[in-house]
Amino acid sequence: MTTPQATLPADPFFETIHDSQWNACVGIQGNEQNYVDGYIEAALELAAAVLDKKLVASRDTLAMPILYNGRHALELSLKFAINRLHAIGAIASRHVPNHDILSHWTHLRDAGLGDAALRELIAELEPYVVSLAKIDDDGQELRYPTTQDGKKSLERIAVVNLPLIRRSLQAMGGILTRLKYRVFALADERGTGTHTKGCSREDLQAIAGMLGDHATWIEDSFDDRKAAARERYGLSSGKFSDAVKQIRGSRQLATLVGMETPLTYLSDEKAVFALEEWAKAFPPMEPDPDDLGTSYFERDWDKVKEHRRVMQMLVDAILANLSDEEVADLEVLFYIGRGGEFGEHYDAMLADAVAEHKLAKSRWEGVYHIMTKTSLLDNVIRGAAAAGRPSLATLLRTIRPA
Repeated sequence: MTTPQATLPADPFFETIHDSQWNACVGIQGNEQNYVDGYIEAALELAAAVLDKKLVASRDTLAMPILYNGRHALELSLKFAINRLHAIGAIASRHVPNHDILSHWTHLRDAGLGDAALRELIAELEPYVVSLAKIDDDGQELRYPTTQDGKKSLERIAVVNLPLIRRSLQAMGGILTRLKYRVFALADERGTGTHTKGCSREDLQAIAGMLGDHATWIEDSFDDRKAAARERYGLSSGKFSDAVKQIRGSRQLATLVGMETPLTYLSDEKAVFALEEWAKAFPPMEPDPDDLGTSYFERDWDKVKEHRRVMQMLVDAILANLSDEEVADLEVLFYIGRGGEFGEHYDAMLADAVAEHKLAKSRWEGVYHIMTKTSLLDNVIRGAAAAGRPSLATLLRTIRPA
């Protein structure tokens, strides 16, 4: 008696089935990163299946899928990096569409990448690219038993060692992951405008740390620091000067060499006043481990009324002493600190905030919105430091010492 076959859907692979647990997002719901990450994950999972489960009989049949998936992951990662870097203006051109991983790697290596971290990651990939390109320059020999001209694939190789392949895939996968995230980070950094042809913002930050306080730049010791920075980042005299100009012009990076940039509207005195008033309304409170939250039906309405009175006094004090522009300045510092924004975004964020406050129907609502933030002090401290005023951040810390 034959076993009845399960009825297959009309489309055996792409039929729409409502299964929230095992439906995978692809196509219009997919992402390029799924391809970049997926093939190295597949290679490692296959290697783990053979070695950890001791599938000795699968050594020969799975060796090629393991190697091909690893090679394809490398190809996709190189293409991803090239295309994203070109899109943000970090490299001049894309690569012609083909499967030559050595050519793609060379394209990146020779692109004049203005970022030390990326240059180092590309260099780390060299042995993996050379090895795979040497035995399969276009992705054919790991997929087919014969080449397009009829020769046996991998005819110069007799055996491969799966534990070695696994270790190499793990190491290569780590580099590819770091490469992907560095490309993402570089895109964010370039949005600040703080970079030169030879240096990324991250490079400039490191150079600033090497140069020390600008007041010491007239000392003989500065020549040694300057020489070390130029050697580390391969900078000519002109490119070093460009780097220093960018550092001095950045609100955040300038603080690393002891330079501060004033806020546009908010003075130190007004900032301290606003945060001291806030601190009176929000005294430090030790968390109660037994507190289960607020019960709407069993509220202490006297406390509610008192809280409203205190908030009203706080808002009234700010309205009486700070202009719309000063409140907007304080608000921007809060959001820079809370979001970990680059200090270079301060001016654009402030322009937007001032415009919003000018258009608001009620000054009271705008002030209430920012002054009732329970994390206001901590985030304004972080924001002030990022926006070029670390001395103000130090001053604000005295309001509520740690």
